Amino acid sequence: MNKITTRQIILLGIVYMLPFVINEVRFISTAKQHTYITYLAAAILFMGVLWMLSRSAKRFANQDLFQSLVSRFPVIGRGIGFLYLMFFLFILTRDLRIMVDYTRVILLPNTPFIVTSLLIIATVVFIVRGGPRTLISLSEIMGPIVIVAIFFMLIMLFKDFHLANMMPFFHMDIPGVGEGTWLVLSSSGQIIMLPFIISSKDYRYRDPLYSLVIGTLLIVLVVLMLVLVIGVPVAERLMYPSYELVREIRVADFLDRFDLILVSLWYPFILINMAISLYVVCYGLKIMLPSVSGKMMAAPIGLLSFACSAWFFRDTVQMLDFNRQWAWIAMVFEIIIPIGIFMILRPRKTPLNN
Repeated sequence: MNKITTRQIILLGIVYMLPFVINEVRFISTAKQHTYITYLAAAILFMGVLWMLSRSAKRFANQDLFQSLVSRFPVIGRGIGFLYLMFFLFILTRDLRIMVDYTRVILLPNTPFIVTSLLIIATVVFIVRGGPRTLISLSEIMGPIVIVAIFFMLIMLFKDFHLANMMPFFHMDIPGVGEGTWLVLSSSGQIIMLPFIISSKDYRYRDPLYSLVIGTLLIVLVVLMLVLVIGVPVAERLMYPSYELVREIRVADFLDRFDLILVSLWYPFILINMAISLYVVCYGLKIMLPSVSGKMMAAPIGLLSFACSAWFFRDTVQMLDFNRQWAWIAMVFEIIIPIGIFMILRPRKTPLNN
């Protein structure tokens, strides 16, 4: 990726971490009113993971993690790189299916599945073909707008807060919070994307750390609004609880569908999120196979994710049930392999002879 500033790194991480977590606070039924603690606990864990990945990348000047793996271990490094390509490709496939189902339920219920899917993935492909500068520029535009929209929600919904929904505040279900933390690790851990595509000379550890902290605090803010306004018993039965939260906003008597305005902001935000996943796959493939053009592979990989989104999941309910198994898979890529990379990825003491 070309030269990137600290602000751009922070916004890129927030954009990749925030959209789907906000739209689907799925695990509120486990930790109940203490769901916000699960995201804070997950963030603390990934502070350490980000530090290890940052230290690993710093050992190789002017290289990101994909390049470091390939230059240090040409065979094993490519094997690990291809595993991460499959990991991010699955994230893209899952997010595409979530986006299509959300669109068909909320916005366009009569539009065929294939039409909605192709329109979404075509938009994502065009964003990626614009290159990293397009992704960064869109993140700089939409990131602050969505953050301001979240605080606007806080102001508008403050009058509807019911503190009784947080009770009992000090009686915490420790097993439930633990299970909830385990389930949200996979979504919070997506922040590890940053060291894989950003050169070590362009960022310091604090940059992805700020992304993680700010993104987590925004998620916690949405979770608290959800609990205080809607309540746990209702929220845990909703497919899209955050959307129902937005529908509670009323601006006088002439604007009672404020949800349409926020959805119009959230929609491009989530398209950028999916474009980042596709960019990671295309960029990583280019590093693994230098003869391959990452830009030209955007469309084929996008179509592959479209096919897999219809093949892997029958419906949204099945996809949500898979999240418990996905937590185990994500732990391997977001915690175990980064620890292994930190332990083994060291420069050679003496350079190889030609």
